[in-house]
Amino acid sequence: MGISLPAEWRMKLSVIAPTFNERENIRALVEQVQDALPDMLYEIIIADDDSPDLTWQMAQEISARDPKVRVLRRTRNHGLGRAVMEGFTAAAGDIVACMDADLQHDPSVLPKMLEKLARGADVVIGSRYATGGSTGDWNWFRRLGSRLATMMARILLGVKLTDPMSGYFMMRRNDFLRVHPSLKGEGFKILLEVLVKLRPGAIEEVPYRFRRRLNGASKLSSKVVFQYVRQLWELAQLRQLLPARFIRFVLVGCTGIVVNLAAMALLLKLTDWRGWVASVVASLIANLNNYGLNNVWTFSDRAHRGFGLIKGYVSYLLMSTVGLGITTASYIGLAWTVAQFPLGKVDWNRLGIALFCQFLAIALGTFSNYILNKGVTWPGPARNDVHCAENLPFLNSGNTQTVAKAGFDCDPSSGQRPLL
Repeated sequence: MGISLPAEWRMKLSVIAPTFNERENIRALVEQVQDALPDMLYEIIIADDDSPDLTWQMAQEISARDPKVRVLRRTRNHGLGRAVMEGFTAAAGDIVACMDADLQHDPSVLPKMLEKLARGADVVIGSRYATGGSTGDWNWFRRLGSRLATMMARILLGVKLTDPMSGYFMMRRNDFLRVHPSLKGEGFKILLEVLVKLRPGAIEEVPYRFRRRLNGASKLSSKVVFQYVRQLWELAQLRQLLPARFIRFVLVGCTGIVVNLAAMALLLKLTDWRGWVASVVASLIANLNNYGLNNVWTFSDRAHRGFGLIKGYVSYLLMSTVGLGITTASYIGLAWTVAQFPLGKVDWNRLGIALFCQFLAIALGTFSNYILNKGVTWPGPARNDVHCAENLPFLNSGNTQTVAKAGFDCDPSSGQRPLL
């Protein structure tokens, strides 16, 4: 294999694979992990969420013949994050690794990850975006969604990694146990929470090619996306990098990006409209989505109710007109600029190019929307927008501090440090 490891590191690895309806993949997973680790003592822990397809039963049959395979049948507190936490806690090895059971994570990368850990890394991450890595045969929409999610994590959490969204990682079990009491495990990306709370000194990435799922269906759903957005918001509060209200506004804006791009894609496919016309209509649809979410979440302490919803929506549209104008003008400017290059003389109704320009244009209109709507659509006393660092919640499941009511987060005369 060409991997150099000290002798004492050849018998310390526990590989945890959280599962739900992965019966058809378990046998191949065990075989490929065995092939990847021929000279090491290891164990494979199948942490199953009581799968209806009886994944746990198949794993138990394999375990009866192979003592290196252990099974955790989890009948409550379901969820990928909690399954990983339970697997890491039950592990016998000093080193723990998390990987998907559907074999989209390549087991042959495990020795390289272990080598980097042996050389001093605190956490080693399998990366699809590091040089040499790949997302495989993903379509453009899934690649775009993954890039957006990665960008959100890097900006809001200050994580300087190519793939903080990875579910393929390795660390020392003692480090995990050190932060275990503070982990919630509610999101589907447990790595993000571990990185924020552990704050490891040395993080290494190992490139790998994301493979096609062998059997079964993807677990990605709208619920999973919402859980991820909520997890980002909570972790960003913990890091105290940005005021909570602005974080909420940005996250709502991110949902608007998805709505905007999806609407534009449909319009360009179903009509013969020019790109700029589709851009305007898609932005209006996204505006309606954003107003509703901002009213019930971002500015919940100032929320419009009853007939105030109509007045508020009109105000939101008026204030967002500036941002809409910036977005549309930016799209036209970007499209015109790129079209001046020899390779850019293309039909600007083409989906990929149009969406690329639209995405950049959306970013340019975001900041003005926040400032205008915060001051006019949802006005309030100056102190309503003050968020004290001391009042931000600790995400400790056993020691949760109560957050001050929105709108009265901090008394400026108290001497507490305001974040906004």
